[in-house]
Amino acid sequence: MTTSLDEAPAMTPGERVATGVLADIEAGRLRPGDQLPSEPYLQAAYGVGRAAVRSGLERLRRKGLIVTVQGSGSFVTDPKGCTPPMSATGRMLHDIREGIAKGTLKAGDQLPKEPELMATYKLSSPAIRAALRELRQEGLIHSRGRHGRFVGPEGTQVRREATKGEKLAEAIAAQIRDGRYMPGDCLPGEVALAEQFQMSRKVVRAAIALLQEQGLVVTVAAKGTFVKEREES
Repeated sequence: MTTSLDEAPAMTPGERVATGVLADIEAGRLRPGDQLPSEPYLQAAYGVGRAAVRSGLERLRRKGLIVTVQGSGSFVTDPKGCTPPMSATGRMLHDIREGIAKGTLKAGDQLPKEPELMATYKLSSPAIRAALRELRQEGLIHSRGRHGRFVGPEGTQVRREATKGEKLAEAIAAQIRDGRYMPGDCLPGEVALAEQFQMSRKVVRAAIALLQEQGLVVTVAAKGTFVKEREES
């Protein structure tokens, strides 16, 4: 006994999505490597909810017809086995994870600063922070406030890049050690040091503060900053 079309069981919403996307693949409207439309688009196109879209895509994944890349989306599989494209966020996460796995990023290494990551991956600051938060939750990196982000979980000994103030302080300290500035000599003022080293006055002030902490100089109000006498060992 044959069953008429009217008696055929109705498809579930998820099956309807899967059937529609499969038809697009078979007709060539979606080719290998192509990214599938977003979930909101599929919801509107098939008049179904989010759960139905996900159910339909899961059916296609089980059949090996599509693959989903976290942070990138779902793509039609390529019979030749080519890797589907990644989003900029996915590429950044992949690069950092791979760097850690291969050892090119070692425990304690400082990650590139946010502006550098933004320029490299063409991502916004919120997108960068969200991706790095994911790596932090995985225990792959940790943050040290204004000093930046470092490879490894909290407590890992770090090797961070020196700040501009630290670099300037070391440059001035080297001049003191070499005898360019002798004990009792007055260092050039903030403006002169800023021009000499092409740094801002804020960086100069930070460098002077570090030299004071190291006991190399002393600042006298309204007079200037002077090289301290060397203590006898």
